[in-house]
Amino acid sequence: MNKSKKWIRFIVLFALFLFITGQASAESQWDITLNVPYYVGIESSSGDLSEFSQYLFLIPDVKWHYYFGSEKIHFGMGLRLFTLILETAVYPIISLESNLGNFVINASFGGGLFLFFGLHNAFEADAVFLPELSVAYRLGKRKIFSLGTAGTFVLAPSASSMSDFAFVGTAFARWTF
Repeated sequence: MNKSKKWIRFIVLFALFLFITGQASAESQWDITLNVPYYVGIESSSGDLSEFSQYLFLIPDVKWHYYFGSEKIHFGMGLRLFTLILETAVYPIISLESNLGNFVINASFGGGLFLFFGLHNAFEADAVFLPELSVAYRLGKRKIFSLGTAGTFVLAPSASSMSDFAFVGTAFARWTF
């Protein structure tokens, strides 16, 4: 399938998703996060990427979800955007989130389709998935700001040059709207 047909399929499926979720009882949520990787457990044929965890750098990301369910536990679908300033990736994501007082536990699974823009512009459909588990503590009266930690795993069965158990541990500051 050529790239233009993939683009058209992606746009049609996304529009259908917006229409269906807009009709159901749901709540839209935006998360703006500043991630600081503290451990990188990724080895590839080009070397061990854990050496990058000795440098302090920010990785901003934005998540947009439609959540269904109660305040205590809800399920959502949406998009996630990671940026390294010169290159940005957007991919679909599903999440299960639980609010336990000031603590928020989120398990998400995303990937499969990626839109890259920046230095490299492409739309890719590949068996690369990014499951993540995060725990955050909400601060303040309005509880829109939280601090937490997350483990993001990289599942890429087709990438024989990468270690089988690749992950990145991050500390983060998050604003939720």
